[in-house]
Amino acid sequence: MATVHKVKSGESLSVIAQQYGFRSWKAIYDHPSNSDFRKRRPNPNLIMAGDEISIPEKTSKAVEAGTGKEHTYKAASGKQKIEFLVTFIDSLSLTDAVPELTATLSLPDGTKADHKADTKGTIHLVEPDISSGKVDVVNIWDAREPAIIRYGKYATWGLSTNQSNVVRLPDKRKIINRIASKHGITRRSTWGKKTVNYLTMDEDWDYTTVVIHHSGNGGETDPVAIETKHMDERGWDDVGYHYLVRPDGSIYEGRHLAYKGTHVLGANSNKIGILMMGDFESQWYDDDDDVSAAHMSAAQALVITLKAEFATITKLGGHRDYKTDTECPGGDLYSQLPAMRAATGLGGP
Repeated sequence: MATVHKVKSGESLSVIAQQYGFRSWKAIYDHPSNSDFRKRRPNPNLIMAGDEISIPEKTSKAVEAGTGKEHTYKAASGKQKIEFLVTFIDSLSLTDAVPELTATLSLPDGTKADHKADTKGTIHLVEPDISSGKVDVVNIWDAREPAIIRYGKYATWGLSTNQSNVVRLPDKRKIINRIASKHGITRRSTWGKKTVNYLTMDEDWDYTTVVIHHSGNGGETDPVAIETKHMDERGWDDVGYHYLVRPDGSIYEGRHLAYKGTHVLGANSNKIGILMMGDFESQWYDDDDDVSAAHMSAAQALVITLKAEFATITKLGGHRDYKTDTECPGGDLYSQLPAMRAATGLGGP
C-alpha cells in the first residue's frame, strides 16, 4: 500500500526519494498515483511545503526501458548522495521559472564555476561535482539574447546542499519583450549601428519616474543620429534614452531597460527616459516642430504600459523638472505634460 508523504520545508523530490530508498525521484514523481500532483506541480523542482505525495512500494519502480516496457528494479540503499538544487523563480508570478540563466557558484570546496540553468530554471549538481556544505550564488546573468541582462543585486549566499533552494527575481527580459511586442517597438539590435557595452553600464529596475525629453536645437528625428551623438561624440556606452519616439508615432528601443539611462545629469537612477524626437522649443533663430497627435498618442500609450508593468512608477516629468538649467523638453511639449499626466494617472515631479 502506498505511503503519503507530506513535504517539509527545504525538501526536494531527490531528498524524498533517498529517504524512501529510491534511485531516482522520477520513480515517485512519474508514478500513476501522483498524476494529480504532477498537474499541480508540472515543474518537479518546484514542490512546496505541505504538498502531499504518494510514495509507491519501495521494492520496485517503473522506468522506461529500451523495449518500451516497464522493468522492475530493486531500490538502492546506502550512503545518501550529495546534491545541490537551485531554481530561479519569477518574483512577480511566484510560480513561473526564469529559464536558462547563468550563475557563478562558489562551491563548498572553494572553487567557483559558471553553471547554466535548464529550461525550467534549475541548476542541479550531484556528486562528484558537489560536496556537502554551503553554496553561494555570487553572480547571475541572462544571456539568452545579445542584450545581456545582469542580476547583481540578487546574488545569494549560504544555500544548502541536499535541499531545494529558490532564488526569486524578476524576469526582466520577459517584461521588456512584452512591452516591445505590444507597441511594435523597433529593437536596438535591429536599428543600431554601434556595439553596446552591456558589461559596464549600471543596472536599474525599480523605476519610479518617467522623464520626457526632446532632441533640442538639432531637431534629430533619426535614431542613428542620436546614437552617433551619444556614443561617438560623448563617448557613452549606449544611447542615453530608453525609448525614442519619432513624430509619426513609431517607437525605437534605446538603452536596454535593464540598465540605468544617461539622460538626467546626476539623477538617472529609477528614471525611464523617453525622447520625443524633434525640437519643441520656440526660438526666433531656428525652425521648430509641432507636437503631432500621433507623436503624443504613441508616447502616452507607452507610458501607460510602463506604469502597468512597473507598479513603482508614480511620477511623470520633463527634463527641466530635474535639471533647472535646461529648456528640455521644450516649451511646446512641456505644456502638454499635464494632460499626459491626467491621461496616464501619474503625478508630477
